[in-house]
Amino acid sequence: MLDDCPICSGRGNHAMWIQCSGCHQWFHSKCLQLADHDLSEIVSYHCNKCTPKYGPSEYKRKSKRARITIDYVALNEGDAFALDKGSHFHLPKFLQFTGEEGICIQENLINVTKPTLVPRVNCELVGMKLPRPRKEITMEYIADCCGQDRPVEVMDVISQQGISPGWRLHQWRDYFNTEEQHRDRLRNVISLEISDAPELGTEFHRPQLVREMDLVDKVWNDEDQERSKVTKYCLMSVKDSFTDFHIDFGGTSVYYTVIKGSKSFLMFPPTEDNLDIYTSWCLQPDQNFLWYPEHFILRNKKKIYPNGGLKVTLQPGDLFMIPSGWIHCVHTPQDSIVIGGNYLTLRDMSMQLKIYDIERVTKVPTKFRFPMFNKVIWLSAIYYANHRDEFIKDIGKGEEEEEEEEDGSGILDAMIGHLERHLELSKTNLVARKSIPKSINPREFLQVLKLWRDD
Repeated sequence: MLDDCPICSGRGNHAMWIQCSGCHQWFHSKCLQLADHDLSEIVSYHCNKCTPKYGPSEYKRKSKRARITIDYVALNEGDAFALDKGSHFHLPKFLQFTGEEGICIQENLINVTKPTLVPRVNCELVGMKLPRPRKEITMEYIADCCGQDRPVEVMDVISQQGISPGWRLHQWRDYFNTEEQHRDRLRNVISLEISDAPELGTEFHRPQLVREMDLVDKVWNDEDQERSKVTKYCLMSVKDSFTDFHIDFGGTSVYYTVIKGSKSFLMFPPTEDNLDIYTSWCLQPDQNFLWYPEHFILRNKKKIYPNGGLKVTLQPGDLFMIPSGWIHCVHTPQDSIVIGGNYLTLRDMSMQLKIYDIERVTKVPTKFRFPMFNKVIWLSAIYYANHRDEFIKDIGKGEEEEEEEEDGSGILDAMIGHLERHLELSKTNLVARKSIPKSINPREFLQVLKLWRDD
């Protein structure tokens, strides 16, 4: 019968059918090994018997031009531009940008004062431990460790905004495992904190240098408040994800090890000019459509553009370190899984406080800042006032760093100035007041810091 599939004799229970244009016989698409989504591409299907007479099946003509799928979601949300939802509109400029030389390459982590790449890292050499071999750290494994129903913050790549309502990890796993051509739009997960995740987080050890420099590890007191969780993240990005230029919250330094896929970075050093341009760029009403390297500020009637851009691509097994304050954007050439994290250091205190001020000026929402940042600064000042012999050692000056004085007075000046402003704010702000440790009289303690600085 023409209404029965001749391949399975009508026994199959399939929803999708296709009819031969020659003999008018109906077939189950699955019996023909045709994917359901391919049926829309067929104009005229010819079965094996009809092909000699009518020729092969006819498919829709495909233009040789690059196909742009309009992002109607963005248009509905008020964007005035018709965007290609298949890739971020800054991606062509990212790919065309030629970076300068300057990435430091090491086999071991001795000192990190500029972006540093450890290719195909030897985990034992850098004091890092993965929870299991890289090939076994899959999306299924991540979902099992963290919990299928764990909420995840998913970013829409085109708008660079979070998706609402939020997703669960099992939804993200299914999306990530979907073939590229069947993803409806580009999405990204860059903020899944895994510190407490059984095995994935608890059995992962950060590089030894990171653990030694992490300021919160050294100074935090858990007696009255749980510490912030920013030390271990799992980042899961699909091909052509793009994160626009940013500085990591609180001026934190970053470690970043690629489990699967690849990542490309374009970054600019935190010079005074570059940070001023970055601040101006962040304050532009159409910031999302401005390419940071093309933005400028006027100084002495001259246009000042960002300078010193470095570019690097990471492969599976690479470890990458980004120091405090570096302005960077990230492209994902292939589906990728990364484990990384953030940490504050004493050495970078002046830069971290500068970035904190930039976040305040540019009105970065609280949820995107370093949690309990001001409490960490108070606790750091208290700790080093009581352990002054560790202060110079923990500054960790590199041979080429000449900006800070040998006694670290520049760092003390920055901390004292920040804490004085925070104390003044605490008079009218309850959150600021709660950030000050109860173990001290803040005014008397600031006098102690000043005497130490002047000693």
